[in-house]
Amino acid sequence: MARARALLRVFIAVKVDEASLVARVKQLQEDLERAGLKAKFVEPENLHITLRFVGEIPAEKVEALRQKLREVRYKRFSMLVRGVGAFPSISRPRVIWLGVDEGSAELSQLASLVSHVVDSLKLGSQQGSEESFTPHLTIARLKAPPPPEARRIMENLAEAVFGRQAVDAFYLFKSDLTPRGPIYTVIERYVLE
Repeated sequence: MARARALLRVFIAVKVDEASLVARVKQLQEDLERAGLKAKFVEPENLHITLRFVGEIPAEKVEALRQKLREVRYKRFSMLVRGVGAFPSISRPRVIWLGVDEGSAELSQLASLVSHVVDSLKLGSQQGSEESFTPHLTIARLKAPPPPEARRIMENLAEAVFGRQAVDAFYLFKSDLTPRGPIYTVIERYVLE
């Protein structure tokens, strides 16, 4: 029984915590909710851009990952959050996200460095991370198809600028799934140069 409890669900991400940017995201979520969108909205304190999802791994492997991520060296940069999109598509959305304009290449390079560490430790899924990595900020997971007004809001903001944020660190997070949504806990913060 103690064995099963030792598994930790972890991921590596960049926090999105610039106050004005978070406020714009929150405003959009409220507008979509008012327009009748049935969704689980990502809480402001949980906004992040995932660099690599690792999954459930034993605590001792989390410690090895925590140590090895300290070797990642990358420069600080700035990102511009712009445009509303959806997976699998805007016409049949299940997840609503905001894109990254400037800073996208840097996020991809950082994700590649992080994935190299994860893969070197043989953790998580080994499916190609760089090829499939698209920097995005998830803001909602839909429970039902969007009503026309919500769809109109999303389409009108396809190119909208939500704000800029300095990226000066990335984080190793633990994720605890609860009935009310995930709780993210920072295991370690890695400062960029």
